[in-house]
Amino acid sequence: MAANVIDGKYDSALLGILQHEGQIDKFLDVILGFLYRRTDFYRIMKTKQDSMGFPEGVAVKLLLSAYKKYEHFAKRDEEYRQRMMEQKRKQDAMEITELTDSTPPPAAKIVEIETSNVPTASDITDGAPAGDKNVCQSEPADDKPRETEPLQIEQNTDSVDTPQNMSGDGKKTEAKVRTGDEKDDNPDETRRQQQYQANPESYNGAIRENYSWSQSITDIDAHVKVPKSVRKGKDVKVEIQRKYLKVCYKDDSGGWREVVNDALMWEVNKEESMWSLVPGEHVHVSLEKVQERWWEALLQNEDKINVRKIDASRPMTDLGDEEQAKIEEMMYNDRQKKMGLPQTHEQKVHNILKQAWDADGSPFKGQPFDPSKVNVSGNNMQIGGP
Repeated sequence: MAANVIDGKYDSALLGILQHEGQIDKFLDVILGFLYRRTDFYRIMKTKQDSMGFPEGVAVKLLLSAYKKYEHFAKRDEEYRQRMMEQKRKQDAMEITELTDSTPPPAAKIVEIETSNVPTASDITDGAPAGDKNVCQSEPADDKPRETEPLQIEQNTDSVDTPQNMSGDGKKTEAKVRTGDEKDDNPDETRRQQQYQANPESYNGAIRENYSWSQSITDIDAHVKVPKSVRKGKDVKVEIQRKYLKVCYKDDSGGWREVVNDALMWEVNKEESMWSLVPGEHVHVSLEKVQERWWEALLQNEDKINVRKIDASRPMTDLGDEEQAKIEEMMYNDRQKKMGLPQTHEQKVHNILKQAWDADGSPFKGQPFDPSKVNVSGNNMQIGGP
């Protein structure tokens, strides 16, 4: 596979190990323990004629070199993030200046809607088609009776009807909302997938009779079992095509036995895929997907998994800078909301008001800034008297 600055080819397997160990120090112990048991990394060359190991101190230098490599990347990312934040601050300052020079937004109007006219949870769930991806889900209502109270919705006085809430004949339509979580219609499938998720070799994949496979959004890792007698690469034949995989090994009689011979579920980049042999255990086949999608199976004649029950999250490093900034802002707003503190849009409005509070022509000129006199809700703003 082509070398990348941050190669996520083995992320699914490594993530499974990290989740199993729970702590970074234990995770590093697993990695270094593997180098100790299966390589000559810790072996010291005593003479120039030694064919295994490293001269004394070289192995440590390799570790430090790898650490400094990614430390450099981390510092570069932090510098870039700081530049982006500085640009955002300058842009916000420009917006504040523009808004202070413009007319204030129109006052909000409060519209009261009796909840007796709002459809109940049962009405909503009966009306919504099952499995509709465009239907929003809300938390299930509890069984305790509640008093009917008026529901207040804020509307801007200059709002207009949009095509999204109009039907073809010009009449307003109502959006239907399905409440409650979907019931698990196959608990055995869920339990089986949970077992797969606990194994690094089947994370987001499955365990089959002769092989197991795991996946990330970009790669597939398959582990095909071989007998203990298979110790060398010449005892194995692996054929990787764009949509086909074949794995054979030489048995004790000298003949070739097929373990995998089937069409792949989706296409892979043949040139960027590879395999390696772990003697006496398995053949590790690494496949790079042509399309970024979650596979239901490795092979076409294999039982399919339910991709809704796997970990479909993606690391933030896979996202663009703009997407990462938006996610960080959402996380910040969520923390502020939980602590009862102003969110970014409220802070921006308060900064605007603070600048305009003591400006010429302001009714609050000469008074200390009091944010409690301003009620900010969405894009609306209400200002109380002095």
